[in-house]
Amino acid sequence: MDNVRFKAGDVILSEGEEGDGAYLIVSGSVEVTIGEDAKAKTVATLSDGEVFGEMSLLAPGPRSATVTAVTDTECAVTSYDDFMASIRENPEQAIKFMQTLVLRLRTMNEMMATLDPRKRSLMNVFRDWLVSIEESEQNLSEEERERRLIAMASVMPYF
Repeated sequence: MDNVRFKAGDVILSEGEEGDGAYLIVSGSVEVTIGEDAKAKTVATLSDGEVFGEMSLLAPGPRSATVTAVTDTECAVTSYDDFMASIRENPEQAIKFMQTLVLRLRTMNEMMATLDPRKRSLMNVFRDWLVSIEESEQNLSEEERERRLIAMASVMPYF
């Protein structure tokens, strides 16, 4: 695993480009956007201990969003090949990684279950999803937030 540094404003990943690795934010923050130019929408801001690009570790392919450094940022980067090798060497770490993906999927499914798609625009659906994530994070105890952060961060050092 390599550490890479980005200056504020640097584009780290571009939506649509081929990807085969994931990033763990060691320090700094990034903004995740979807769409281009005037249609670009910020969908998340991530910081220390959070991961992005993780889908490419299971199935390399086009990136689903653009990620830009908001501040000077350092990331630990792992490739698909390194991840696959680590699964063979340490399957427990793969399980932790997959638990993180399942947690994100469950959050999205819970939000989607409350919607009537016939009456909602995609933009409003996504906006509500972001609000629900923020609210669920606020209701967590400090211990649970730390547990989630450690679970996500503990996966990356073994790649």
